[in-house]
Amino acid sequence: MRPRIGYKKLAAVGVAAVVGVASTIALTSGSASASPVFGYSGYSYGTDVESGLANSGPQVVSKFGCTTDPTKADKNDIATANVNNQAIARSVRTDTHAFNDKSGTGVTSNATAVDIKVGNLLTLTGVKTTTTARYYKGKLSYTGNTTFAGVKIGAISVPSLLAPKWNTKVAVPGLGYIVLNRVGGVKTSSGIYSYAQAVVIHANVKNQYVPEGVDVAVLKTRAEISKPATALVIGDAYGTKANADKLVVSGPTSLQTTCQGTEGKTVRVAVGEVNIPKVAYVGGVYTTKNGAIGENKSYINFTSHVAGVKVGNLSIGAIESSASAWKTKDGKGGVSSSSSIASIKVGNKTYPVKTGVNQTLDIPGVARLTFNQVLKQYRYISVNALVIDVYSLNTKVIVGHSAAGVVS
Repeated sequence: MRPRIGYKKLAAVGVAAVVGVASTIALTSGSASASPVFGYSGYSYGTDVESGLANSGPQVVSKFGCTTDPTKADKNDIATANVNNQAIARSVRTDTHAFNDKSGTGVTSNATAVDIKVGNLLTLTGVKTTTTARYYKGKLSYTGNTTFAGVKIGAISVPSLLAPKWNTKVAVPGLGYIVLNRVGGVKTSSGIYSYAQAVVIHANVKNQYVPEGVDVAVLKTRAEISKPATALVIGDAYGTKANADKLVVSGPTSLQTTCQGTEGKTVRVAVGEVNIPKVAYVGGVYTTKNGAIGENKSYINFTSHVAGVKVGNLSIGAIESSASAWKTKDGKGGVSSSSSIASIKVGNKTYPVKTGVNQTLDIPGVARLTFNQVLKQYRYISVNALVIDVYSLNTKVIVGHSAAGVVS
């Protein structure tokens, strides 16, 4: 969908972004009003390394997601942003905020830094980047831009790059190349999102600052706004997830989320066999999502499909779940869910698959199984087809998760 600049790995530093994060939504009772709503969502953080480098977790996190509140805002700052134990950016500040005023309805994200340096190879000072996604008089639009007070490549000042054009590519001897003022946007029938990045560093030459083959995005912003709709849609689906106490052993497989739906198209994400070391072997997994938001009706459907799971001598056949939610402009709405499990065996012994909600089965010395685990809130429903509590490993495995909801 969005333009690519060919990097395989990404480290984001000084981020103020706006995306849909269904898993963090806080649900409220809402209103039966037929008035259309806009959707705003966002997060910002100082550093986020996504390329396997040390200290790769997000730092100085602030965020909001899938909200209908036009006054929502958050901001943060950090003294320095480090990559590979190098101070790449200093005095990083980020903010993202929603708005609904005479200029329209939308979201703006900003990020600034006093300077961005890669040793003596690259020096950028007075860096400011911003992007806005807007809905105004029935039309969607976006803007994005980055400016610099100073640009030096090696020891040479380059004044022509103080206000670079979008997606300007420049060679940096001893490092590789950079892309300045990377900007883009994607418009759908549901809304628009835009992004702007001050600089993307592509290290394809061995150097002491950024590992060769690693890419670093510095000061990255993103903004998103939905068109007026009767409700936003939220939810997620994944095949499996495993936790030991509070430690994540295996993150969600084939994960899908949403904030604006899929324009009515079915989106499928699949992975092959999954091996959770010392815990479980999982067959093929795929999830689907299908939904849309509109002024007359908003709806969303999620499904999860797992070919089978083996935990020690416990063998479970095909597992499926689904969750749906909808709302119309006259205030009517509903949620539903379902799940199924083909079979359960321990060695040559077959166990019955219990029906109903939140049914349990204890298999002595092996595991405790919970079938069709359902959580229902106002216009939101979540279902885990199967939860396996493995006694010997003190581990919980969730299989076949689907969730769906609407927010207005």
